[in-house]
Amino acid sequence: MLSERDLDVFEILVKQNYEKVFKTIYFYTKDKYLTEDAVQQAFIIAYKKLNQLKSKDKFESWVTSIALNEAKHILKNKINKKITIINDFHIETLSYSEEDNIDLKGDIDNALNKLKHKDNEILVLRYYADLTLQQISDLLDISLSNTKVRLHRAKEAFRKLMNQEINQNQEVEVQWPYQKKNLSE
Repeated sequence: MLSERDLDVFEILVKQNYEKVFKTIYFYTKDKYLTEDAVQQAFIIAYKKLNQLKSKDKFESWVTSIALNEAKHILKNKINKKITIINDFHIETLSYSEEDNIDLKGDIDNALNKLKHKDNEILVLRYYADLTLQQISDLLDISLSNTKVRLHRAKEAFRKLMNQEINQNQEVEVQWPYQKKNLSE
């Protein structure tokens, strides 16, 4: 059992990290209720094993890893449930106010949704959950060099898709005035 002091520290850690862990797992599951279950279970596990955590500075990545494993376990047990990592939710986390960035947000959303599951997963873990390459390697149970290769390939695939999305939008913008002009003649 944890001491009163440890319980206070745990409560502070939960308050500081709950939202980010929730958003990260939500990106992965695209299901609010499944995410709630996984995150709550992760914090219960973290509470029970808090004495195993050597540094409180690593609490966020540790509990995120636990929550991701819980989400994977829950999803694995659901029949015919396909994992879709990114959805419209991530647009809300991009807080740009300029109108020009609305198109960019849509392009990012489209590109991320078109990525393979493996590519999407590693990008979310690295750039949204802020996990280190070693943490990702441990979490996905792959070698560090394989993690680096997968991350590199995922970034390349994302760049290609983003270029396609941007080019498609530019073509539409260029063609639209001509189409409008032709309709009025």
